[in-house]
This record gives sequence, C-alpha cells and structure tokens, in this order.
Amino acid sequence: MKKWLKNYILFVFLLVLGLIQAISGFLLWLVIPGGHRGFGIGQISGDYLWSRYTWIEIHDWTAIALVVVVIIHIILHWKWIVYMTKRMIGIQK
Repeated sequence: MKKWLKNYILFVFLLVLGLIQAISGFLLWLVIPGGHRGFGIGQISGDYLWSRYTWIEIHDWTAIALVVVVIIHIILHWKWIVYMTKRMIGIQK
C-alpha cells in the first residue's frame, strides 16, 4: 500500500473518531447530563437517538479506538518525529 494512502486512511479514522468523541462528549456534557451537571436540555425532551448510557458506551469505546489509532499514527511517523525533534533543538540541520 502506498504511503500517501496509508496516511489518508489514518487521517479519516482520526477525523471520524474525533468527531464522534466531540459529539458524544457535547451531548453528555450539555444536552443529556446526569445528576446536577450541565443544563439538562435533554431532560425536557427525552433521549437523543439513544439513552444516556448508550452515549456513554459510545464515548468510552470511541476513546479506546482513538487512543489505538493515535498510537498507530505515532508508530508510523516515528522517524519524522525524531528527525523534527532533533532539528528543532539544533542537533541536526
């Protein structure tokens, strides 16, 4: 597989997982909060597509997947990270 294609697929995974994290986190924080936190907008009109507990599961499992994909990203770009770090601190020109 070509390098640019691997990077593109990795980018798409990171983008999709990041969006799911952001959306589910926003819903859990402001729209359907548990207890006394947040504004509780969801308490007026009920659940948003799924229950709060389902959104928590989605948020948690997406976080695990996102960590795995970030680790893969770091592994695939490790040489570049080392090169740029050395360049930034002046070891290599």
